[in-house]
Amino acid sequence: MGFPVILQIIGYQNSGKTTVINTLLESLTKMGIRSGVIKHHGHEASLPFNDSGKDTERHRNAGAIVTTVSSAGNTILSMGSALSLEKTIELYKLLDTDCILIEGYKEIQYPRVILCRNKEDEFLIEHAVNPVAIISEENVREKYHLPSFLYQDQNKWMNFLVDHIEKGISKGKRGNYEIL
Repeated sequence: MGFPVILQIIGYQNSGKTTVINTLLESLTKMGIRSGVIKHHGHEASLPFNDSGKDTERHRNAGAIVTTVSSAGNTILSMGSALSLEKTIELYKLLDTDCILIEGYKEIQYPRVILCRNKEDEFLIEHAVNPVAIISEENVREKYHLPSFLYQDQNKWMNFLVDHIEKGISKGKRGNYEIL
């Protein structure tokens, strides 16, 4: 099993991260690329479980660190504690993903696409360690030496990102994987 391509999509709230990821997922899925998404939810201390009164809730309350319920159509895994990004990536690797898209986790540096709503968001570009591309409302091409796309030019940034992911998958399958 090769390592999946990891691509992080970062930006401040309402910058279009979820839209970019969903658009990208639709293209990758049509191509047969098995993709997973890891989303950082930085707005609440803990997320609500939707299993009140169910066996999984009782198992967690009894001390299980993780519960999984699986049926013919889906599987739901839940934990009563935070799972680090690194451990989540390892889990996705076990699930044989070709590509992992990470939404958020601005402080953790994986190869990233940076979404900018305005000039104030350029702080994210200036402090990026592994930038792949910029998608912005305003043109920032002259200032930064990175592939830059306007948010409304969806076909351009989509083609670039799909090509980036395909190249990474190809390297991984040849055993020449490096984080792209």
